[in-house]
Amino acid sequence: RRSFPICTPVFIEMSLLIYPDLSDRGPENMGTDWWMFSNSSQVQLPTFRAYSWESDEISFGYGQNWEWVERVTGLPINNLMRRPTGGGIVRHGGDWTYCLTLPGDHPSFSIPSLRLYELIHEAIGLALAKQDVATSLQPCPACKPNGIPGDCFEEPVGKDLMTENGKVKLAGAAMKKSKKAVLVQGTIDLSSIPGFDAKSFKNDLVGALSDIVGEKAETVEWPESFLSERNIFAGEFASLEWRRERKRV
Repeated sequence: RRSFPICTPVFIEMSLLIYPDLSDRGPENMGTDWWMFSNSSQVQLPTFRAYSWESDEISFGYGQNWEWVERVTGLPINNLMRRPTGGGIVRHGGDWTYCLTLPGDHPSFSIPSLRLYELIHEAIGLALAKQDVATSLQPCPACKPNGIPGDCFEEPVGKDLMTENGKVKLAGAAMKKSKKAVLVQGTIDLSSIPGFDAKSFKNDLVGALSDIVGEKAETVEWPESFLSERNIFAGEFASLEWRRERKRV
């Protein structure tokens, strides 16, 4: 592994950069994903990381009403984490979570959002197949449903990853796309995948993602500036202004 400074130009072969796994609280997890998204245009390369949660937490989508989420979950807003991406309620702690970013000047940025969603879940399905877990993709509905999603794993949408019989949702994701980059935050519910081998799965998934973005995977270290920059974002995501009103201060 080698350090990859963000603040100065570095000329290397094109790569899919794989950052080390971390286990953090909700604000730090969101702050790290946002740091990757914010730095994507400077790095000019796709980036990926897998991570876990220090304890059981619930996140909810950017567009969801926090008071509704409080009522549904029975938790106060201080114990809930709003994501910078869309989607519905997700329960963390027994899941495998990941983040993928694509910079605006990279060819992979042009992949249509639904197609990217499908490709990622196909890649997860291929990686799970190597652990003898058969999967299927949720068909797209004839009519796009109106409104904001409720509970992510109780309300599958088109191209979600399902069990082979299509009855149980295994993986979902949400995206944010700006002119500068794409942010994908996704999760896999491990409760329906007994004997999950996280190390082998990650290696297989990274290989499949490399094919999607057209770059060779390269493991890199977090740069020296990472923690100080990430912690600023984490503080913003921890604030009530963000959790309630989607304002990062």
